[in-house]
Amino acid sequence: MEFAAGNERSDRKTWSNLGWTLEYAVDLITNSESGESHGLVPNTMRPVFALHGFARPLEDFIPVTQVWPENSAFISVHLPHHGRSKPDGPSVNSETAIQPKDLLQLLVEIARKEGFRTDSLDLLGYSIGGRIALSLITLDPKRWNRVALLAPDGLKQSPFYGVTVHTRLGKTIWFAIDRNSEYVLRWSQRLVEWKLMPSHLHSFIAFHLSSHEMRMMVWNGWRAHRKCWPSHRAIADAFRSTDGSIDLFFGSHDRIIPVQNGRRLQKMTRSLPHICFHSIPSGHGMLRKESIQMIIQRIFKT
Repeated sequence: MEFAAGNERSDRKTWSNLGWTLEYAVDLITNSESGESHGLVPNTMRPVFALHGFARPLEDFIPVTQVWPENSAFISVHLPHHGRSKPDGPSVNSETAIQPKDLLQLLVEIARKEGFRTDSLDLLGYSIGGRIALSLITLDPKRWNRVALLAPDGLKQSPFYGVTVHTRLGKTIWFAIDRNSEYVLRWSQRLVEWKLMPSHLHSFIAFHLSSHEMRMMVWNGWRAHRKCWPSHRAIADAFRSTDGSIDLFFGSHDRIIPVQNGRRLQKMTRSLPHICFHSIPSGHGMLRKESIQMIIQRIFKT
């Protein structure tokens, strides 16, 4: 499913296994002055897997590929229920949750199919993609060389999400909201007018309830990724075990994933020199040119 159409790449590919199809695109990046990738040998290049935010396309990472300073194979992957990434086969329910171990195997298979190395990978995750990235790190911390998490979800779970995704009552509530979305939005607007709800929360609700297609994408997306939510303890233990560097970025103006969401994990890992927490002057939309420049400078310490 696409909600940010208009710049769809013509070179998207798919890979299917384990009951899932993943859509992805590959960019060969060189930091040579000519800007050409001729002569690069794929099996010597480290893949950078990039996982996007909710209801966003994999094309969001094109500005990142244009300034990434190392020779790399940049693989942007659509998360389940985005683009053509979905449960595969008539026997697989649309609400099926992808297991982190299956997702990791699929990514390794994609790298292998494209002729890239699979023993040392880089990982870039934005928003919900950051939460999925945390699950992958927790599963196999030794596999990752460099990790960058931008406004990562998964460090604080709202009660509404927990009830909606994990209980029958939550399912009943969500589909009631779907049937009565206009009524819900009117009350949300009234709460803002009465100063009982911040305007950014109303905007967040309005975005996710904007159409039946979006509401179903929310439902299927939430359900599909419900297994990808590791505990703080598991994340901290994985961070201790990794041999690479991990940078977490939070926007000082971000009201969706505020800076304080990372405080607990930061305290748990403050003794680890290869883990860095950054606050940058940004809202939640970090994949913009000015934010990307700051992020690259911090990751590569330039």
